[in-house]
Formats: sequence, structure tokens, C-alpha cells
Amino acid sequence: MMKWHTKGVNDMKKITNLLLVLMLMTSIVSLAFADEASDHTQGNFENENETHNQFNESGSDQNVSSENETEHDGSFNDGSFDSETEHEIEIMNNSLGAQVRLLQLEKALITNILKGAMVVQVLKGLDVNTTTLEAILTNLSGVLDEVRVADPAANNTVQIFVLLKNETINLTKQFRDTIRALLDDQTIKMIQQRLRNITSDELQNCSLRLQHWIRQFNRNQFYRLYGIIGETNTTLLNEYINGNITINQAKLQLHKLVNQMTKEKRQMIFSEVKEENIKRKIQAHVSMEDIKHHGLGNGHGRRP
Repeated sequence: MMKWHTKGVNDMKKITNLLLVLMLMTSIVSLAFADEASDHTQGNFENENETHNQFNESGSDQNVSSENETEHDGSFNDGSFDSETEHEIEIMNNSLGAQVRLLQLEKALITNILKGAMVVQVLKGLDVNTTTLEAILTNLSGVLDEVRVADPAANNTVQIFVLLKNETINLTKQFRDTIRALLDDQTIKMIQQRLRNITSDELQNCSLRLQHWIRQFNRNQFYRLYGIIGETNTTLLNEYINGNITINQAKLQLHKLVNQMTKEKRQMIFSEVKEENIKRKIQAHVSMEDIKHHGLGNGHGRRP
């Protein structure tokens, strides 16, 4: 009877330890590593049902998926936009995180302007009046100029990012809606096929810069986590920063390290990471509330 009792207690301890490790790993991942698996766009001319993540090595972090792009216009009255954007700005409490977010937006704008120009070219060949579409592209180019001059270290960078993202989504939706009014579904699908692999030197250069800054951001996140853990694997960090291993491979090594620690040590790390995550989320929520109260998401003002 005692053996069964002891076995039950030991099994419970193992389950508790496993749950603690799982919670810790979830917290560490949510501390804001940049994901390498997906791309981020603020609206897309090509695929209106596309979901996209934020922050990979070609563009995104924190696995933030957009809502169906036909179901919101990017305004602050839309809960999905608020939730997504609030999650995005959680990493903008330092200049590196802000740099990455601005570059993501820059890449999205370059992509949409490039695709929009292709659409206009095709429509002109079909003798379709493209005046409205060209005006929208001019406005998107203006937003792109503002993104490029935005200072990631400025006090109002979060406000600037949210405003310009909002404008980008609204203009992109205007472009799509205008196309729908001009063309039938068959012609739209034909154009979409031509847009799928479109690229340019400008877009590729932006992707390379984004990849560089994402790796810098991730390296800093690793240093912070290693600081909490009390150990540093510089070889692993160098392998990652040089592109020899992926972010997921680096995370796996970190998971193995934590898994070898005592329950007390894991509990301490979990508490510290959890506290930092809470602070980051509160700061992002306060920033969004402040932006909404000042009316910066309605597209009427260019700068806070």
C-alpha cells in the first residue's frame, strides 16, 4: 500500500514539474522572439483571406495572426484591429523592437505598392480607367515615406507606427474595393496569379535589412533570458546571429537547459519571466488606450 502511495506522489511530482517546464517555455517564447516561419503584411491586394504572422526573418514575431481582411477596415472601432495591434506593440518598448516593426510595415508597403503598380499596368492594357487606383498608390507611397523617416528611438514611435499601419490597411482596402467595382471575378483571379511571385531589388533589400534587425533583436532576447537563468551560451548565440542555426533550434537548446534545472530554479525563472510579460502587456494596453483617446487612428492626422 505504501509503495502505491509513494508511486502516486512521485508521479504527481513529475506531472507538476512537467507542467512548470511547459509554463516556463510558453512564457519564454512569449517574451518576444522573432519567428522565422512567416511573413507580415498590412493588408494584401492578392489574397483577402490570408492570415499572416508578425515578425519572421523575412518579416514577424509572436505569432500574431490577422483577422479576415475583408471583415475590418483597420479602424479603432474594430476590436480585431485593436487586439492585433496591441499585441504587436508589446515589443516596441525598445528601439530594436520598434525598428523591426517599422521595417515590417515598410516591407508590407513596398509589396503592396509593387503589386498595385502591376495591377494598374494590366488594367491599362484592358483600357480600364485607373485614375482612382493610381491616386491610392500615390497615398500609399506617401505613407511609405513617413515610415522610412520614423525614428525607432523617438518617444512617439508607437503612436506613429499605429497611425501609419492604420492608414496602410485603409488604403489597401480602398484599392481592393475599387478593383472589385471595375472587374469581374475571373479577371481578378487572372491578375492575382500574376502577382504571386512579384519582387524587386527594393523589396529584397528591405527583407535583408529586416532579417538583420530581427536577428539582433532575438540575440538581445536570448541575452535577457540567459541573464534570468544565470548562464550564457555564447557559442549558441553566435551560431544563431551568423545564420548557422534557426531560432527554433536555438530555443530548443534553451528548453533543454531549463529542463535540467531544479524545480525551485524553474519556478524562480518562471516568476521573473511572467512578471516581465505582464509589464509588457500592461504597457502596450496603456499605449493603445492613449492612442484611441487622442483620436490618432481615424486617418485625419498625420503625426501625433
